[in-house]
Amino acid sequence: MRVRRPLAVLCAIVPLALGAAACSDSSGGTVQGFRGVVLVRQINSPIQNHCQPLGPGGVSQVNNNTGVDIVLHKNLNCTDPPGQTSFYLATTLSATTAANQGLWKSFAPVGWPPPVPVN
Repeated sequence: MRVRRPLAVLCAIVPLALGAAACSDSSGGTVQGFRGVVLVRQINSPIQNHCQPLGPGGVSQVNNNTGVDIVLHKNLNCTDPPGQTSFYLATTLSATTAANQGLWKSFAPVGWPPPVPVN
């Protein structure tokens, strides 16, 4: 039994296209930063491999409505003060910082390391 060439090509291409779509690093969506109930910053489709500022005053709540996980930081340049740690926020989740923990001022998509000081 012979298989038609267009059908064979289609059967080879469709799984590749579906696999590529499933592995995409889609950052489509929004990241919203709030201080109390006030929306301070909304970033639409954040750029991959870039530190994204949430504002110099910081935010106490972040909603991650994107297709990628993010890491929240206490400084504007995606670093944290000594003794404080970053916060991992998975896709489609929200987080609120405790009052004594300080505010978040920037975030970075997972996979992009924060800057390392040169010694």
